Amino acid sequence: MSERTTRTQIEANVDDLDPRIWPRVIEQLLAVGADDAWITPIVMKKGRPAFTLGVLCDDGVANEVRRVIFAETSSIGLRETIVTKHALPRSFTSVEVEGYPIAIKRADFDGTEVNRSVEWDDVVRVADALGMSANDVLMAALQAVREQQA
Repeated sequence: MSERTTRTQIEANVDDLDPRIWPRVIEQLLAVGADDAWITPIVMKKGRPAFTLGVLCDDGVANEVRRVIFAETSSIGLRETIVTKHALPRSFTSVEVEGYPIAIKRADFDGTEVNRSVEWDDVVRVADALGMSANDVLMAALQAVREQQA
């Protein structure tokens, strides 16, 4: 069964922000407690390229999220919607690649595994430690997951 919660989704269309600023905006939003933050490319009136900034958060941090958006972007207006979020229960295991652990996240729906994914930050850490490409470490981790399942 999935966990059902209510969240606030905050959006702003922004057409006049240097795109190099977006990674900082997303980092700041996550730092104040947003569940997720993303940007979607759009085309606004008169054919202007722009982005929609989307944020999903608990109502308790919504005011901090608004503060970050107004302080870190050129937005002067927001839209908010209350949404229902369904999140699957997660558990973690790990595999080893050349002696280094890599976390594996598992998600279940009604007691049945529906997703298993390799934690990317671990892949990068192991690739750096071993002097390997991230792709090679990812492929090795996925192979270890398959062997673990067998």
